[in-house]
Order: sequence, then C-alpha cells, then structure tokens
Amino acid sequence: MKPLKLILMIVAGLAAVVIVLAGAGLYVANRYVQSPAFEERLLATAREELGADVRLAEFHPSLFSGVTLRGVTIGNPTNFPGNLVTADSFVLRYRLLPLLRRRVEIERLSLDKPVITLLQNDTGQWNYEGIGAKESAPKPQAAKPLAETAPAVKSETAVPFDVVLSKLAITHGAVSLVGEGSKPLVNIDGLDFASSLSFTGNKLGGTGHASLDKVAVAESLFVRKLAAPVLLTTNQIKLAPLSGKIADGTVTGDATLELLPAFKYAANVQVAGGDVAKLLAEAGRKQVITGKLEMAVSLEGTGGLPTIAGHGHAKITDGQLMQFPVLNLVASLLQIDELRNLKFSECSVEFVVTNNVMETPAIRLVSPQVQITGNGAVALNDYSLNHNLTIAFAPGALSHVPKEIRNLFTQRQDGSLALDFRVWGPYNAPKTDLQNRLVKGAAEQLLEKGLQKFLK
Repeated sequence: MKPLKLILMIVAGLAAVVIVLAGAGLYVANRYVQSPAFEERLLATAREELGADVRLAEFHPSLFSGVTLRGVTIGNPTNFPGNLVTADSFVLRYRLLPLLRRRVEIERLSLDKPVITLLQNDTGQWNYEGIGAKESAPKPQAAKPLAETAPAVKSETAVPFDVVLSKLAITHGAVSLVGEGSKPLVNIDGLDFASSLSFTGNKLGGTGHASLDKVAVAESLFVRKLAAPVLLTTNQIKLAPLSGKIADGTVTGDATLELLPAFKYAANVQVAGGDVAKLLAEAGRKQVITGKLEMAVSLEGTGGLPTIAGHGHAKITDGQLMQFPVLNLVASLLQIDELRNLKFSECSVEFVVTNNVMETPAIRLVSPQVQITGNGAVALNDYSLNHNLTIAFAPGALSHVPKEIRNLFTQRQDGSLALDFRVWGPYNAPKTDLQNRLVKGAAEQLLEKGLQKFLK
C-alpha cells in the first residue's frame, strides 16, 4: 500500500502544482490586461482592423468576466467627417468555461446613450461601408504558371466559434441617416432596444423589441412613441408590427432595413386620425389645410429623396382649404371668393413616387357647392406643379358671377356647371390657362355684341 500511497501523493502534488501555476498564469494575464500597455495595444489593433480612429475615456477589463468602457468614440473612415459612433459606456460580460467547447457565451452586451451617424457622400457611398475595409495587396506584374500557383482558398472563412449573446441592450440611443449633400433623411431619438442573438455557422439570428421616442423624416414628418418587435438576420433588420403616434393619430405597419449586399430600406405605413393642422405646424409649414388624415403608403429607397419609389393614397375629411395658392388664383380669375376658404367633406389623392416625381393619377375634393377632380404630377425637388383639373359648381352656385365667366362653363345633365383647366409652375406662384380663356371669351362676346348692333 505504501507505493500506491506514494504514487497518489506524487500525482496530487503534481496536480496542485499545475493548478497553482495555472492560477498564477491567469493572475498574471489578468494583471496584464489591466495595464496601460495592453490598452494601447488593444486600441492600436482596433484602429487597424476598423480602419478608423478609436478612443476611450476609461478602460476597465477583467480576464475572468469582461470589460467596461466609458467615453467610447469610433471615428469615421477617411473622406467622412465626424464620428460614426459615440457612447457613454460599453459593457461586455461573458463566461470563460464554454470557450473550451468552442462556444462564446456572452451574458450581456450593452451600450448606454450611443449616438450613431450614418453618412452618405456625394458618390453614394455610406460611411459604415468603409469600416473594416482594407486595401488589397498589389497584384504581381506577371502571373505564375498554373502548376506553381497555390490551391484556391475560399474568400469566406467560417467563424471558428459559435457565439450566443443572451442580452443585447441599447438605452437612450440616437441614430441619424444623412444623405448626399448633408441632407437629413431620418433622425431617431430615445432609442431603447433589447434582444438576444446567436451567430452560428456565419449566420446571425435574433429577436428583440425596440422603442423610439421620436422619428423625424427629412425634418418634416414626425412620428412619436414608435415600438415594434425586431427580427435580426445577417443581412437585414425587420420591425413588425409597428405602432406609434403621428399628429395625434395612430401609426401601424412594418419597416425593413437591408444591410447586405447593399443598403436599402422599405416601409409600409398606415395612418389613421392624424390632425393635419398639427402635422403642418410640426413641419414648420404654412397652415393651408385642416382635417383628419387617413393614409396608406408603401415606400423603398437606398438614400435620399431621388432614390425613393413607392405608392399610396391619402384622404382628409371634414377639413378646410385656406388661402391655397391654386384656389386663390382660380378665385381671382373667376371672381369666386368662396374658393379662398373652402370647407370640404373629403379631399383624397392617389400617388406614385419615382425618379423624384410624385404622380397623382386621381385627385378628388368634395364640398357642398364645389367638386374638384383631376390628375397630374409634382416635382419633388422644387415642388412645381403640372395638373389637369376640373372644377364643378352645384346648380345656382354661380348665379352671382358675371355672365362672361359663366359662359366658360359647361352645363351637365344634373344642372351643375363644370370647367376644365390646367395648372403648372411653382406651388407658391402657379400659372393657369384660365386667364387666356377669359380674355378670349370676353373678346368673342364683345365681337358678338358689336356684330349684333351692326346688323340691326
């Protein structure tokens, strides 16, 4: 028994030595990762891999549990101003033992008050596309014979570890999309996001929930209290179903952000009960129309307004048009002051957006005494108009109008009087063919009266 005891004591002793040495090694390694030298080396590696400047205000690592970073800044790649990401803090917590099974288990990854700015330059490139991009090695001047070349290597290398992220959290975040010419596309404030993710076999998957205090589209359309479940994959982020508020109305729908192979966004949105007057006030626009808005729109794009395409329809009920430029012009020419402040029961329009133009194949306005129908287009770069319209008045509504003006109208079977006319030019200073037709009609009437006097 003594030899067996001796062997067991030797084995136990060796095991103790190994444990002590391993513990000492981990202790030394942990001390090293907390040193300024390790921080500088880490930052240098991050800058090289990202191709952008990386700065930290505070660095608190632990080999056994994770890292906490404060005052995080990731700059933009070359040719882009400012920063891509800033954050008050970044926290990473993980478990060590699963690494032995080639599995990375992250218990928590969180960003507090991140500010993310996505910029597009004049060539259409986005700043995030340059992150991690490295210049390829120079090509050899002469190709080697096929027999001397190395075997082909796949361009995509599988990640050697499976990654499981139990909790990904973003609190009080802000995101901005800025298009060509520094035009604001979308601004998001008050972003809160929680999700779980996994990265297996080079495929990303996860689910979560996002809420936003405010979304501003082109600094003109403001959606508040937006929330949605989130589905994340390697190539896209999808939010569905959406819910939120717009000018005291409700918003529903879905949105998708494609990241690969190229940046693209799409949205299907419905609005019910929106206050049009409040909508215009928030956008800083003149109060020319009131009423309740119902709308459905489907849009997609890759950048600013010129890239957006889509379609939809909008209806405003129980409203009023006040000093609307087109109606003001018609009111002046036809001497019908009622058109300057026109109350209506319904105003609806169907629209198609493409190539920076909004076509309006169907326009309809209904009021007790007046109906306006037509179609046309609006150039979205300068809001210039090109419309063919018909205005119709109820029987007897034009009794106070001079006869030479009434003669321009065509009487319908129901007794209403209708007039076709064209409108074009800037929204604030439109032009119409009515003036020439009025002058021509007056001249014809004068000529007719003169002939009647001459023939008597």
